Amino acid sequence: MGNLGSGTNGELTFLDLISLLSFIIGVQNLDLNVTQEDAQNLEHELTRKTDRIINEIHAHLEMQDAKIDKILQRLEDIENGHKRDLQ
Repeated sequence: MGNLGSGTNGELTFLDLISLLSFIIGVQNLDLNVTQEDAQNLEHELTRKTDRIINEIHAHLEMQDAKIDKILQRLEDIENGHKRDLQ
């Protein structure tokens, strides 16, 4: 097996340990960065889908409002017609 460090007898030196620790921290940071990017992408996708659903609900409610307005107008017309008939 080869020497891991520049120390004698195959011992790890302090600089070798620091290098190894830096490498491990770098790998963990990379994993964390990927996780944060995934979370941001998921949040963006959820926001996009939520906006689309809200727009669909809003359009549906506008259609319902228009139908209700027509029904109310017809009821007023009927009521006004009955009042004329009673006079």
